[in-house]
Amino acid sequence: GAGYNVNVPWPKGGAGDAEYVAAFEAVVMPIASEFDPDLVLVSAGFDAADGDPLGGCRVSPECFHWMTAALLRLAAGRLVLALEG
Repeated sequence: GAGYNVNVPWPKGGAGDAEYVAAFEAVVMPIASEFDPDLVLVSAGFDAADGDPLGGCRVSPECFHWMTAALLRLAAGRLVLALEG
């Protein structure tokens, strides 16, 4: 709903680990921490993965791990990841 969504825009393709970590540290985690959720649900796709032809990004498996570990610090670790598609 209005006021409850945060979008982090990217230029078409090319974003990698550094950009994703920066967005997580500067935008996603501060907002999520302030919100203080009871549960975190992630509808995950992998278009951002390095080598995926759709997304054109360069996010490594290590960065996906780092983002997941960051999310586990929320909601006392209550995290649900669901793969899209």
